[in-house]
Amino acid sequence: MDKKLIVSKTVTFIAIIAFIVVFKLMFGEKNTLIGVTTVTATLMFLERDLSLSPVRNTIKLILINLLIGISSYLVISNMYLGIIVNFFTLFLISYNFCYNLRNPLYLPFTLQYLFLLANPVDNQELLLRIFSLVFGAIVIMLAQILVNKNRLAKSGNKLLENVCDSIVNKIEYKEQYDLVDDGVEKVNQSIDAFRTMVYDKREYNYYLTEEGRLKLNLSVALENIHSMIHDTNLGSIDNDILKTLELLIKEVKLLLNNSKDNIGGHDVTLYMQKLFKICEEKDIDDLLNLQLLDSMLLLSDTIKSLRALDEKQYNIVDRSHEISELFSDSGIKSFFMDKKSIRFCYAMRVAISITIATFIMQYFNLSEGRWILFTLLSLITPLYEASKSKTKDRVFATIIGSIIIFILFSIFKDPTLRMLIILATGYLNGYANQYRYSTIFVTVSAIGSAALLGDVGILTINRIFFVFVGIVMAILANKYIFPYKVKDSMIQLKNMYHETIINMLKEVKNLVEGNKQPTTMKNLIVLTSLIDAKARGDEKIANSPSYSKIISERRSLVANIYELYIWILRGEIKSQSQKEILNDLKDLINYSNEDISSKVAKIEYGITVAKDINTKIILSSIIVILKELCHLGELNKSI
Repeated sequence: MDKKLIVSKTVTFIAIIAFIVVFKLMFGEKNTLIGVTTVTATLMFLERDLSLSPVRNTIKLILINLLIGISSYLVISNMYLGIIVNFFTLFLISYNFCYNLRNPLYLPFTLQYLFLLANPVDNQELLLRIFSLVFGAIVIMLAQILVNKNRLAKSGNKLLENVCDSIVNKIEYKEQYDLVDDGVEKVNQSIDAFRTMVYDKREYNYYLTEEGRLKLNLSVALENIHSMIHDTNLGSIDNDILKTLELLIKEVKLLLNNSKDNIGGHDVTLYMQKLFKICEEKDIDDLLNLQLLDSMLLLSDTIKSLRALDEKQYNIVDRSHEISELFSDSGIKSFFMDKKSIRFCYAMRVAISITIATFIMQYFNLSEGRWILFTLLSLITPLYEASKSKTKDRVFATIIGSIIIFILFSIFKDPTLRMLIILATGYLNGYANQYRYSTIFVTVSAIGSAALLGDVGILTINRIFFVFVGIVMAILANKYIFPYKVKDSMIQLKNMYHETIINMLKEVKNLVEGNKQPTTMKNLIVLTSLIDAKARGDEKIANSPSYSKIISERRSLVANIYELYIWILRGEIKSQSQKEILNDLKDLINYSNEDISSKVAKIEYGITVAKDINTKIILSSIIVILKELCHLGELNKSI
């Protein structure tokens, strides 16, 4: 095992234990589990960047924690009132922290709510519990400020550097590229991970920072260049274009490394101007070279803008324009909030199931009934297919974990030794990468902790019984209460992507007509990456190779639409060409699987007669987009 990993895990474990001990000293034993869920939430939320709006996000976290604290108190006070309060609170938490396109973050908050239900406090202790919840929310946000303040520059730059390396390797190794090829899939994952960071670092879920705005352009240009040259014989690329491309990619790498002192001082704008003149003289008119020029110009413009941007300006947000209706609150609700979405189905399933289980636990006064609640939370998953494998793992882990703790506690009677066993189990759990093994450690820790004050045999039997009751309830809930299967997800993502592509084409049309909304286009391109990342996960579960081809094809399509938009935004379209290009854009928006050969021939003729390279590039983009729409339509028919 890697020594660095052991050191990292050990230090993290010690820090967690220290935090929980301090938390217990501050807020008492009854609130210790809030310290545990605070640690869980802090670690989970580090994958999201909330540092751009710390005050607003802190208030949101405090309000969520206050809701959890007050609701749990009301549920314990009156079991009949608890039915309404439980349903409302569980639905709100699950809906808000289960996402259509992102990994869910509901676990720490729902778990915290269940912990508070299982460990109630009286009137005198309520105020201290409220303080502990507020403190927990502040801790989560402090960790964000400390760790994620410059996440886009630190982690994001490395992801883009990986794409640069792959492009440079292709140019330098040529025929031996297979020896160093990272593969398209890995590059796409790097691009999606980067754009997810840009997505997180937005204000009001719309406005991008200056750093995010510019580096998003880099991601589009780099992805498009990589996809164009990956399976291409470099001999088909003009030599002047290839040399300039290599220079640009190396300049991007130096910029991402923050090596401002080491930048070779190349004036990339001057290089591109010279290259365009050369290409006009050569009368370059093939699609590959024209599309490379398109991406390279976007790259050079972005390099120039990033060089001029001071690091102190990275987090500046331009709010001078209105939020597009597509991304306004009403737009988001109509786009995502329907009764067939994954988050709505999951929230309803959790709210109904745990509300029923809580009422049963209270009505029959089941002292160990909390294991039903914990099992339901563990096994009710957003996707039905994931719940089936988790259920099998849960049964296996509960039995094995119970046997292990029963044997260990039968041998070791000393309380100190038993405490060391529990601590060791918690430490080893940090190395468990699979659900079934981590659940074994959790079972050992849970029964062991309870057995310090009771009989291990009785506790083991009780835990197994209530876990199996929870398993049966979870199986029924996943199957019959608002079930959501991977097939449903694939259909929804496919429709969502189609709508996004249409909206991107409409934004290009709006731009030609004089309506500029570049932030909307940037949000749309980021949205496509989130959909793709989610779709890849669904594809693995469904094992659908044809679906994977569609994902790959549409990535190229949206990148080309985005580059066409940026090209027109630069003002490189001549007035006499506007009407013709506008008609071509209308054809793209209204495309519906018809024959495109005559349209392509018409645009190709326009390229051959065009005198300037700018018009050639715009027309080549329209041809490429049209062909990709056609190919995508054929692939969709195969599913």
